[in-house]
Amino acid sequence: MINFDYIARHVRGVWRMAFGGHESDGGDGMDRSMDGVFASFWAIIITAPFAMVAFTADKQIAASSTEFSNTVYAKTPLPVLFTAEIIALAAYWAASIAALALTARSLNATRQVAGLIVAYNWGQLVIFMLSAAPAATLIFTGNLNLFALVALPAGIAGVFILWRILRQNLPLTIGATIFLIVLLTAIKLFVNSIVVQTIVSFYFLLV
Repeated sequence: MINFDYIARHVRGVWRMAFGGHESDGGDGMDRSMDGVFASFWAIIITAPFAMVAFTADKQIAASSTEFSNTVYAKTPLPVLFTAEIIALAAYWAASIAALALTARSLNATRQVAGLIVAYNWGQLVIFMLSAAPAATLIFTGNLNLFALVALPAGIAGVFILWRILRQNLPLTIGATIFLIVLLTAIKLFVNSIVVQTIVSFYFLLV
């Protein structure tokens, strides 16, 4: 079981890795042992509330569209959608880890896999925390312009954090890093879409 200090240590570690300017030499303070790898998967559970805030904002944006009211998602109870999103989160997170491990293997960088997984898992927590800020802004104010103003820097920071994690933990060229970020994004969108659609369809088969 991890505690708040352990979580804070790794959040700071991700921030140092992204914005501290040093290479990945362990100076970020993250635990790259096998115990650290297993402990880093707690980040998925800790990320879930931030992901739900972001999802609530996405649903609020979609609801402002006249087309949304005619979709099956508008008729699906929120608890079902939340459950689907949580399962999708775990599914595409696992798929992303698998893609990163295969990438490391193809680059003969298997010794760096442990550090990569630790940095990626805690990095995702930081990225979701950043995305929750504009989402919360929209939920509490309902102002789309303010949401866009906050979302832009948060989105840029999130991409930059992922960029630094990949660059510091894998021997990648700039072009390969861009390709891998696009691939991870595609995995997220594809798996999320399939999982959510499947669960929602199954729900309507039962009701």
